[in-house]
Amino acid sequence: MIVSIRHSVLKNLFEKGTAAGISRELKEFLLLWLSVIHAAKDLRDLSIKNVSILKEDATSYRLTVHGVGTFSFRFVDGEIRQLNYKDDFAPATSPKAKKLN
Repeated sequence: MIVSIRHSVLKNLFEKGTAAGISRELKEFLLLWLSVIHAAKDLRDLSIKNVSILKEDATSYRLTVHGVGTFSFRFVDGEIRQLNYKDDFAPATSPKAKKLN
């Protein structure tokens, strides 16, 4: 279950369903993954084809959806904390990249 989100666009999308400045496709992708991550009771729930989970330390993880982007978070007592997102393929100079990174 998601209990805190660091990323402002993700937070608005998760809490209000709105995300100004991003494409409809990205919004749909993020909504899908927010629901998958929110439903996870265990990290094994996130073991999905084309997804890699990298453990960074005792509670920090990176979940990479190949070809799309990377979520980073802390997993503590069954809760997702400090959820963040990085669009791995957005050019650094695009308005979308400024909003998402």
